[in-house]
Amino acid sequence: MEPDSKDAFRPVDERTLLEVGSDSQSHHNPEAAIPPGARRFGQVAVLAELGAGGMGKVFKGRHLGLDVPVAVKVMGPQIAGDPHARQRFLREARTAARLDHPNVIRVLDVAEQDGVPYIVMEFVDGTDLAALLKKHGPLNGMAALRAVAQVADGLAHAHALGIVHRDIKPHNMFAARDGRVKLGDFGLARAVEQTTELTMPGAAIGTAHYMSPEQSQGRDVDQRSDVYSLGIAAYHLLAGVPPYSGTTPVSIAVQHVNSDVPYEREKFGHLPDAAVYLLISMTARDPARRPTAREVHDRLCQLLGQATGNASSRLASLDELVPQGSASQYIPFTPAGTPAPPPFPLSTPGLPAAPPQTFVPPPPQQSFAPPPQWQPQPMHSFQAGPGPAPQPHKGSNMLLWVALAVTGLLVLLAIIGFAAAGA
Repeated sequence: MEPDSKDAFRPVDERTLLEVGSDSQSHHNPEAAIPPGARRFGQVAVLAELGAGGMGKVFKGRHLGLDVPVAVKVMGPQIAGDPHARQRFLREARTAARLDHPNVIRVLDVAEQDGVPYIVMEFVDGTDLAALLKKHGPLNGMAALRAVAQVADGLAHAHALGIVHRDIKPHNMFAARDGRVKLGDFGLARAVEQTTELTMPGAAIGTAHYMSPEQSQGRDVDQRSDVYSLGIAAYHLLAGVPPYSGTTPVSIAVQHVNSDVPYEREKFGHLPDAAVYLLISMTARDPARRPTAREVHDRLCQLLGQATGNASSRLASLDELVPQGSASQYIPFTPAGTPAPPPFPLSTPGLPAAPPQTFVPPPPQQSFAPPPQWQPQPMHSFQAGPGPAPQPHKGSNMLLWVALAVTGLLVLLAIIGFAAAGA
């Protein structure tokens, strides 16, 4: 091939290609910063342990061939011999390797060492959003919406390839110091056209705080379930706590199935009400009423542009997310599978002291919930003052009537028994 051909090889900046930084002390000798005797996984030298989860451990390392920092997820030796766990672990690598998007953590390599599988991924120089919540409480409103928009963009890319994540939560949303937010940990993901013994319907797999009603019931899920989980994760980022709590995963899952997610003005009144309407639609119990991930991204960018004059989902820096305006101290990411952080005291600056009020749907012609064919709506304004009193739950009335009917039947049988005895 001639050197001046348009197809001739052109050098590519590795930092741009891999979306990772390089903190090497010597670009000419990558091993200069590697401690003597450091553990190796192929061309990766381990520098530190970042955390541990249900599937194994995650280390920070340095790829000696590329001279870039990487993360290495290593399956725990105690479960490496389980063929199902091993298959799920390797499937995560194969699934994530199909994704090439700036808001999705890239998989660079997958291999085995001494019979233990490991995955080499790009390293995000920052933290996961669960760690930010644990340290700082509720995140800054508009910045949190930008982070959610970025995750929705990456999720839409996965959905376009037929991939359902099935475990979206703040623990799996990683914010880099440069303001990029990425979705990671596709350990439960699957392609929608495939069904294996690992993903058969009837097994509710995921994290109870963020699972959709259909996922909580063990039904098969699709992209709309991811949108619900993203909406619940957004709720957690903005309010500081997930909408439901309980002593067991089942008690939390039941609330997702039986109750509409409550959006209290005390927690969400500082946001544009159109953003709250979007969250309500994302967390609708009926999957048909939820927007797509692409629509979530586009609508959030539109709202951000209207509210701030900047329609970009990119954050200026990681610091923008925290109320104190500084996240400079490194916060290790929270391992997947750890419990959700405890509740935080909530306050909304600028709101008058008043009892909490919930978003109550107005008359049908102005319903908060979008129609089945979701379309972006123009921004509206809250109407001050308390909304109408909540209506009794139909399920509670039905239980009352059933109880009364059973009681009446027992009384009637007792009367007939006494009459028969007297005769």
